[in-house]
Amino acid sequence: MEQTSLDKINQDVLMLKQQMAEMQKLIAKEMEFARETEEAWQEIDDGKCKCLPKDEFLKEIEKW
Repeated sequence: MEQTSLDKINQDVLMLKQQMAEMQKLIAKEMEFARETEEAWQEIDDGKCKCLPKDEFLKEIEKW
């Protein structure tokens, strides 16, 4: 009976390790997104971006 409990604990630990690995990947992606967002806001604050009227903006993004 005790062996079954140890097997179950081992399975649970393995599952938790796998979930932690996935969470670490997701957190890394979120941190990269946050870094890029911060850089973009800094460019806006520094005046490195230009403002366009709506119609010109829509034409511009069609080029992307």
